[in-house]
Amino acid sequence: MRERRLIDYLDRKERGTVRSVKDVIRYATADRPSAGRLIIVGVTPEGDPGLTFEEAGDRTDVVWEPPRPSTASRKISLKSASSVRGHMVDIARNRLLTFESMLEYYLANMLLSWRRTVLVEDQPPELKFMFGGMRTGHTFDFRGTDDRNFRTAYAVKAHDQLAPDQTFAKARAIAAAHFPRFADHWLVLCENQITNAKGWNAIDINEARAARCQRECDLVLETLRSIGRPTEIWRLQDKLSEDAAVWNALLCLYFDGLAQIETPGLRFTDAARVVATTRH
Repeated sequence: MRERRLIDYLDRKERGTVRSVKDVIRYATADRPSAGRLIIVGVTPEGDPGLTFEEAGDRTDVVWEPPRPSTASRKISLKSASSVRGHMVDIARNRLLTFESMLEYYLANMLLSWRRTVLVEDQPPELKFMFGGMRTGHTFDFRGTDDRNFRTAYAVKAHDQLAPDQTFAKARAIAAAHFPRFADHWLVLCENQITNAKGWNAIDINEARAARCQRECDLVLETLRSIGRPTEIWRLQDKLSEDAAVWNALLCLYFDGLAQIETPGLRFTDAARVVATTRH
């Protein structure tokens, strides 16, 4: 961590963008809670993002609704000596998702960071099928639905386990028995597709969405449009003198399709170039 900070400092010093630490700390000014939602019981509909802090104000009929439980078909053990396990929040649908490995955590974030996703289901119902002359069962790790109602079942497996597990052969057998009722398509993904860079980029996007401030998004978008050409993120941060706010706003705009970050398959850094776009 110290080495990373030193490299960041040297980069800033070379650019001439080293700024003194402000005496007053400015905390994130998110529009809504980073998890759960503010609602008026019996009034706020399902699927609504809920009230903003400003809309809630001093109202006494507003309550905080926590994220709803996961819909996983089986309960996973959160204790493991060999893998990362836990829960995360699908902020758009205010629901918990479970994961049993770092690859699953990455993939869940990648699905949620795609703006066309309308539903992500963790551990959907187990499917029975014939394999090797025996009846067995398998649970896909996720099932994602996009805005065209196209459903994809995802199996996540480390690359060195694909052949011993016969994952592709099992997926084909399951598809023959249950598709398209269960899903329209299936994908088997390993670390070759779910890279660290893509995973952490998706995590950054979803964390920015959880702390979204629309006022800052509007300011950054207006500034990008006034520049009118690709520019490095650090230059934009220097122009507005708000590193964290600009970073969060850019990731929200990228999710919205209003800003394009070059080489999105690589790890996002402040050296990447960004440009406003009208594509959605």
